[in-house]
Amino acid sequence: MFSLHHEQVKRSVERGWIAARMPGGIRPRATWRSGAPILLLLLFLVLPAVASAQTGSISGRVRTEDGRPIEGALARLFPVADSTLEEFTLTNALGFFAFRNVESGDHVLAVTLFGFADQRQELTMAAGATRRVEVTLTIAPIAVEGLTVEADRSRARTRFEESAGITVQEIESAALKSIPVIAESDPLRAIEVLPGVTSVSDFSASFNVRGGSADQNLILLDEVPIFSPFHLGNIFSVFNADMIDRVELQSGGFPAEYGGRVSSVLTVASDPGDGDFGVDAGVSLLATRVAVKGQLPQATAEGMGFTATRARMSARRSYLDLLIKPVADFPYHLTDLQGVFEAWTEDGSRLRFVGYTGRDIVDLSGISETPLPIRWWWGNDAIGGSWTQSMEGGTSMSVRTSFSRFGSDLGFPEIDTEFQTGVEQATVGADIEHYPSWATRWKSGVALNRVAYDNGLVGGGATFLDQKGSGIEFAAYSQVHWDPTPDWLVEGGVRADYWRPNAGETEATLSPRFAVRRFLRGRSSAVRLAAGRYSQFIHSTRDEEFPFGLDTWVLAGEEAPRVVSDQVQVGAESFFGEDDSWFASLEAYYRTFDGVASLNAADDPNDDSDALVAGDGTAYGVDFYLKRDRGTTTGWLSVSFLKTDRSFPDTRVGIEPRPWITYPPVFDRRFEVDLAVRRPLDWWGLELGARANFGTGLPYTKPLGTFHIYRTQFVTGVLDADDGDAVVLGPRNGSRYPPRHRLDLSLRKTITKNWGTMTPYLSVINVYNRKNVLFYFFDYQASPPKRQGVSMIPFLPTIGFEVSF
Repeated sequence: MFSLHHEQVKRSVERGWIAARMPGGIRPRATWRSGAPILLLLLFLVLPAVASAQTGSISGRVRTEDGRPIEGALARLFPVADSTLEEFTLTNALGFFAFRNVESGDHVLAVTLFGFADQRQELTMAAGATRRVEVTLTIAPIAVEGLTVEADRSRARTRFEESAGITVQEIESAALKSIPVIAESDPLRAIEVLPGVTSVSDFSASFNVRGGSADQNLILLDEVPIFSPFHLGNIFSVFNADMIDRVELQSGGFPAEYGGRVSSVLTVASDPGDGDFGVDAGVSLLATRVAVKGQLPQATAEGMGFTATRARMSARRSYLDLLIKPVADFPYHLTDLQGVFEAWTEDGSRLRFVGYTGRDIVDLSGISETPLPIRWWWGNDAIGGSWTQSMEGGTSMSVRTSFSRFGSDLGFPEIDTEFQTGVEQATVGADIEHYPSWATRWKSGVALNRVAYDNGLVGGGATFLDQKGSGIEFAAYSQVHWDPTPDWLVEGGVRADYWRPNAGETEATLSPRFAVRRFLRGRSSAVRLAAGRYSQFIHSTRDEEFPFGLDTWVLAGEEAPRVVSDQVQVGAESFFGEDDSWFASLEAYYRTFDGVASLNAADDPNDDSDALVAGDGTAYGVDFYLKRDRGTTTGWLSVSFLKTDRSFPDTRVGIEPRPWITYPPVFDRRFEVDLAVRRPLDWWGLELGARANFGTGLPYTKPLGTFHIYRTQFVTGVLDADDGDAVVLGPRNGSRYPPRHRLDLSLRKTITKNWGTMTPYLSVINVYNRKNVLFYFFDYQASPPKRQGVSMIPFLPTIGFEVSF
């Protein structure tokens, strides 16, 4: 359905006119080939006003039968006398569409969307008239494979035609579950297969994007930031795949509305369902889970002023501790609760809530003869709400608020010692989006954030660490999207961030953003350029060279620097093949990082403010992405080249001024290839998922040898050997581990019953048992000295079962 209309769009472009690619109307029926910039500006300012005096406009909203606005529906308008003069636009998130500069006479309005029955109506337009229409689409189930793919392709095509410079890759729910997994589907594990994404080890779900550190990724559950979204010491993410509609990674070129991190934006979009009652449940080697969807009773919804509601809630818990409890005590369990709720009013406004809470608990204190009697819990709590008000002309205003926190408490009861860490953020903000003309979309907003952290270590009645801080951030942005011709798209914006910590200097950052796209081949191909500045006021002190561990956060101010990153990227991308089933992109980028932080190897234990040392860094690389989303075999190939470095004062030499050293960070994987494939098999109705990965080795600091430490005895003056040995280190991160490669496979079998579906699955990680090195041990006491490697995950089969009704 969508691809058919796309062919019509391409023919329209070749005739020299086309409708705007955003809800806002059409362009003048003229081919813009060239001209002086002043003439373009004059035409841009004058033509809409002249045309509006002689022509009218048609606008409206598209909704489902129960009143929910529909995003991404294709609206077509053409004169009854000549159906070849079609004009096109897509509905926005509130279901709004508009055609401006509509000539007088009889017209046909047609609205279509895959999975719904087409709607057509005739409209008679007088000169200068303004018409507003309401369109209701009824569900028309179609027994055709690829319905989910069609929705995914519509979003991808819309982004391609409406975004100038942002780099976005998306994994929708069905593809997410086809990727082989360690225990169960994991959104953060899945994005490892995307271009520009680096993972340091198999034992960590944290990730690095285009030379940025892991704490420079903004992770959002819808619009709510999540600080450390991991279970089991970073091995699994906290997100339940049954609650997810899609995962969207913005790896570069994001516009001025995004701030707070400098490397990437990862949005985990919740799926509130369709309003009908249903249950999704599953059992894996990790946990059991259940998700329930539905809606409020109609009388209740109407009493609250809503025309439609929908919601989904899920719960997840590991079960091994309960399973073996009659026999033995298992010291670990995790729990999750996640929910999303949406409600719509008669005028198309939307109320939305999202929430999450989860805990990991390790308790060894009650187990006899344990070498490490500890009590340890950590987890996240997050809640957010937004109200989006629909206004005339497609204008919308959104008001949002959220609260998110992460905490951890590690206790050693036998020695009365406890380490605590926590971070929290409260946000309130507002955005407004407006379409001032057929070629322009404007969006602006403000936000106020309060961030606080608390790190402490107490033992035996004494306090060894009391590190607290807070800060207020005020942010404001404005951005403009402009389509001057069918072949060009321009975006510009600016973001201002004002940061005031409770201790340290106040910082103000002005961040301009600019992007331009030039369409080619009838808008099936494009080249683009994006540049911008990004800032960040929070750091994690977790050592990324260590495969396990939790984040400990500090704020910019007295204890840590502000991060500022300047970035530029240039690329080309294209849809091609039969029915545009293939998509390819090639992009080069360059980034600078000013204010990155590293652990201070010579920090004063009596001074809490010198735990970090400030430095800078650079990163550049090339990402290639090839995706096929139609046909029997689907999937994608990503190829990435990266070179990144960090420079810091060398605090270990003990001289002033401290010399600077430059070295590659632990996530500097120079070359990586990822292939993800999904294909139904002819045998027993199985679906095959496969992931193949190859990456060059990561850097590490190689020990060169050891020597005995000699000290003079003060009584006798004799030089004598101390009990300790010292290690001679080579250049920092001057050596590299062997290349890493691995093949993972999965098989899924969907069994359809009259009451729902059952899906057993098998995943095999590291099919050929490749011993990828995690780190080395060096034994210099042996003769000759020996090196031993610790490997990552070996051959590991896992099974699971899912049910939906």
